[in-house]
Amino acid sequence: MEEIIKKKDTLLIPFILALAGSLIMVISIFLPYATATEEQAERFETYPDTVIVEELGLTAKDMVNISMFTYARVYVAISEEVWGEPVSGIFYAVIVGVIALFSGLALLFSILKKPVPIMIFDIIATVIFIFQCQDYTGRGVIPSDSYNWGIAYYIFFIAAVVVLAASVWMIVSKIKAKKQANTVDSSTIQNNGL
Repeated sequence: MEEIIKKKDTLLIPFILALAGSLIMVISIFLPYATATEEQAERFETYPDTVIVEELGLTAKDMVNISMFTYARVYVAISEEVWGEPVSGIFYAVIVGVIALFSGLALLFSILKKPVPIMIFDIIATVIFIFQCQDYTGRGVIPSDSYNWGIAYYIFFIAAVVVLAASVWMIVSKIKAKKQANTVDSSTIQNNGL
């Protein structure tokens, strides 16, 4: 009984860190991923109620801070108009959807205290997130004269590292607890004369 309590105690902190980190990864999809530069923000503030993306009803005021979710919606809405095909916009929406999916799976397995799946889904979400960021950087979307990285960019990376560290910590704690339980079992057997 005492070993079970100790095992739960050793898993509490990494569990909380994994849970909080993966939750932040999911939330960051809706936080500002890109923030308008000072000059761009001033332009938007000049006409805050001007509709910028008609299909979505996004105004200039809405475009000052754009989340990954909003970016995906904008790309889908304007892809045919800008690139002549809807596939490009759908591609970016799928990327954001996959980041959300794997971040959500990391959150689910954090709740279930399953460190290996947490680690796997955290790494996959992070790799896809890095791919997306590199794509935006390579095309000059973010950072640019109009936008810089928003808080979600930084928070996602920090949360992903916390989740990875917490899942490793959980694995180590489980291995130590198992070794201790085996040591206690073998000493109990020896003490009982078996």
